[in-house]
Amino acid sequence: MSSQIAVTRQTRRRRAVRKRFSAGEIASMAVLVILILVIAFPVLYAFLNSFRSYADITRDPMGLPTSFEFTNYLQLFQQTDFGQAVLNTVIITGASVLLLLVLVPMAAYGIERLGGRSSRMLYLFFIVGLMIPFQVRMIPLVKGMNDVGLYGTLTSVILVHLGTAAPFGILLYCSFIKGVPIEVEEAAQIDGAGRLRTFWSIVFPMLLPVTSAFAIIESLAFWNEFFIPLVFLDSTSAGTINVAINRMVGLLSSRWELIYTGAILALIPSMVIFAAFQRYFIKGISVGAVKG
Repeated sequence: MSSQIAVTRQTRRRRAVRKRFSAGEIASMAVLVILILVIAFPVLYAFLNSFRSYADITRDPMGLPTSFEFTNYLQLFQQTDFGQAVLNTVIITGASVLLLLVLVPMAAYGIERLGGRSSRMLYLFFIVGLMIPFQVRMIPLVKGMNDVGLYGTLTSVILVHLGTAAPFGILLYCSFIKGVPIEVEEAAQIDGAGRLRTFWSIVFPMLLPVTSAFAIIESLAFWNEFFIPLVFLDSTSAGTINVAINRMVGLLSSRWELIYTGAILALIPSMVIFAAFQRYFIKGISVGAVKG
């Protein structure tokens, strides 16, 4: 009996020793805490200032709100075009992601299954799009959109989003499709399924992990995009959320209380989307890396 008690005590001591953190682990946790504070401070600062008046912010920028009132949130929609900007952002983000999920997987499937030199050239053609900065293509794109009468419309922003995001999607899907067994497709073709039906009924369901990751990445990118809507939507349009917030910054005066409020409202959908689908995002990235 005494020997069993001694063994139990030794086991507890070993577990206690194992629970002690090493110096490296403590340093890593300290760095993580500092990074969290650095990232969270601007968000917390904007959140607190969204409940303060313009006079309070200019008089004491680092002060705390004396009361939590939602006046700024009401004024943001009543005195500005922020509501229309939110609608424009939803339309642009939704349409861009939907078109990408329809076109990019089919294009990647065709490139991978086509084979030969033509397939390699098409793949390299898309990859080159990742290497050319958008600023190099900006002026020709603006001129082209203006020539066809699309400049200043939401369609122009959606088309530019497709062009900028497609190369990354092709790279991601091609790496994943390489791991899809071709025998499954051949069996479907023997049963009488055409190429298009084989893709949507057999291949595309197998691409759901990478599709979820791609959809989350691009939806967050489109929602937070600032430069492309700023360039392709003129001043007569309400723009997108970030463009509308930027227009509140004036040369002589700025609506800081509304700027902070708009920033918080713009941040909430991104946080909700990532928090709700983060497991699919991590799964898609990890599976895609293994497949590649």
